[in-house]
Amino acid sequence: MGVEAAVVDVCVLYAVYAILALSMELEYGELGLPNFAKAAFFALGAFSAGALSARLGVILLGMDWEGAFRERSWFYATVVTREVARTPLLGAVILAVVIAVAVVAAALLGVLASYPTLRLREDYLAISLIAFSEIVRVAARNFDAIVGGTFGAGVVDVFAWAGSARYLVLLLFALGSLALSYTVYLRLSTSRYGRVLRSIRDDELAALTLGRDVWKLRMKTLALGSTLAAIAGVVYALYTGAVNPDDFTVGKTFVVVMMVVLGGRGNPLGPLAGAALYILLDKALSFAKHLVAIPVDVNYLSYIIFGVSLLAVLRWRPQGLMPEKPPLTLRKEVLLSYLRKEHARE
Repeated sequence: MGVEAAVVDVCVLYAVYAILALSMELEYGELGLPNFAKAAFFALGAFSAGALSARLGVILLGMDWEGAFRERSWFYATVVTREVARTPLLGAVILAVVIAVAVVAAALLGVLASYPTLRLREDYLAISLIAFSEIVRVAARNFDAIVGGTFGAGVVDVFAWAGSARYLVLLLFALGSLALSYTVYLRLSTSRYGRVLRSIRDDELAALTLGRDVWKLRMKTLALGSTLAAIAGVVYALYTGAVNPDDFTVGKTFVVVMMVVLGGRGNPLGPLAGAALYILLDKALSFAKHLVAIPVDVNYLSYIIFGVSLLAVLRWRPQGLMPEKPPLTLRKEVLLSYLRKEHARE
């Protein structure tokens, strides 16, 4: 792998994991509700690209699909990619439809996943969300018509029209998606909506007493977080050019939770820092583990390192690398001065 390809690889994967971390931060850092079905919503975005890109391309080109999807998705993805190289508009239409379907599907399933939060305690809620995540993955793995089952599915290269600059365009798309996701998260976090979410996180009973509809707010937040995760899934599928259900195990969810904890829960920059730390450590270990002789299987070295890092942070710095900042309020003198002026006007 050349230097340019390595830089693109690191940056695109960072964008994907940073978007996932932002979605978890919105749910866990702001609302206090860890979404252990994160892998499912990440998968929904990727599955939308794998299930629709080749099929939609065949329809738009006026072709007939011959054979089972499991056996022919890779062939038709290649055929449609060649047409996209000549017709950029075709790639744009496919990309727009895939994103729209992924966002809508993730939002609807996010609403569905919010129903258990009304009655279940945190431990049972975690179990139910993990089960929900596995249901999505196992269904895609066993029904070949979705994304080809264990064979996986090919994804149309919607940026094939860029030729040799294809990876640069994909990088800009990934970073643009990250910038948009961060802007949405930051606007929500610093708004009245974000303050209400933190009030629920800190004292749900007090929020209920003040008339807040906790379940409705949870539903909206899970839908928004799931939408961001689906966008990350679309970017990931477009980058890898393939989708396989076995790539979206529950372990992906725990990786995202780890990034939020390491970076700093409640801090807008925490998810970005956590994702950067994870990517850098993961890439460094992928090179180092083949250079150093150790008495364990090198494939498990990364799990050991990340596990030890997480335990160390929880033990000595539970607030993460970037702790949550106190809320910005007016100084007492400024507030009293304002109240006196208002009283004088009356």
